[in-house]
Amino acid sequence: MKPVRQPQKTVIVIVFFCLMSGVFAASKKPLLREPLVTALVPHALIRQAGWTYSWQINLPVKTNEQIDRVFLHDQYLYALTDTNILFCIDRQEGKTLYAVTLCQKDLPLCSPIFYEGRLGFIAGNQIHVFDPSNGIVQEAEAIEQVGNIFECGVSRNTDFIYITGSDKRLHAISPDGYWQAFTATADNDSAISSVIATDSVVVFATQAGNVVGIKPDAPKKLWQYDISGPIRANIVTDGKSIYTAGMDAKLYKLNIQTGTLAWDIPFHAGAPVLDPAVIGNDVIYLYNDLNGLYAVNKNDGKAVWNVADGKNTLCESGEKAFVYARPGILKVMDNKTGKELYSVNFSEVQRYAENMTDSVLYVADEGGRLMSITVE
Repeated sequence: MKPVRQPQKTVIVIVFFCLMSGVFAASKKPLLREPLVTALVPHALIRQAGWTYSWQINLPVKTNEQIDRVFLHDQYLYALTDTNILFCIDRQEGKTLYAVTLCQKDLPLCSPIFYEGRLGFIAGNQIHVFDPSNGIVQEAEAIEQVGNIFECGVSRNTDFIYITGSDKRLHAISPDGYWQAFTATADNDSAISSVIATDSVVVFATQAGNVVGIKPDAPKKLWQYDISGPIRANIVTDGKSIYTAGMDAKLYKLNIQTGTLAWDIPFHAGAPVLDPAVIGNDVIYLYNDLNGLYAVNKNDGKAVWNVADGKNTLCESGEKAFVYARPGILKVMDNKTGKELYSVNFSEVQRYAENMTDSVLYVADEGGRLMSITVE
């Protein structure tokens, strides 16, 4: 009888055990990974549209907060939460540079002002100025003369910061020491809702429907144009013209230096306008709750197209406008022919930036997914 070779069997058992251990280990590896975050806009849809996916990041938004708004300036993209935490992102590379708490979470924030490479926010009657490249606060001052900011009307030129106060006055504040140089008001003492400042003229709008141009260094009126209803939407400018829309459902184009009406007749949107117009290359985008989004020709003030469920234009590419429409669709409109070219499912998108500087979409959801897409 031949002896059994025990060592050989032992080797076989050990090899078998090792192989089986590797199988179990391999089967467990996916369970150890963090779940992958899905693309905000599916890559297949991006490729099908002929666009280019740039990046997606996932901001560390807490469970009890959400992204409130997204905006951009120069090379930076910003995402502000409803708890007043500001994320700054390099919009070319998609890298989060920093996060900073601007003020207490329940304090309303005005839209930011950008000037000479600095970013400023006003909350209540306090101004916070910091360097966008690193998020370091350079100045934090209370402007006692203003009281509470009214309707978040803030603008800046070389010499002054112009702020609308709860006292129905426009306050001109020196950025060097934050002392008050002068105040201005409408002749009818109506509350001032918004302001735009250049080095040659300062223009403000009132809730009574007055659009007033004054000298930038003194409360001296240069011109006034009265529309036929109250103004709630902020006035906007392209440097040469002022665009103002009112509760009378009309959009007016005024010469910024003289206040004269530039169109033969104002554009009629069919319903009161509460949101400011957005200035594109050849058209003005105007929204109201009843009729949706219009594209209005800059030269003659006539409608190019109307998207009934449109909310806002995210960017332009040549003569194309990329329009976010409810309940979550991106419609591509031709600003020359007025026709819809195609649409893409944007069902996961809840926030977006208005980008009239280049052909890039910046879209987000409330939970912190933020994506960059270059369009054609």
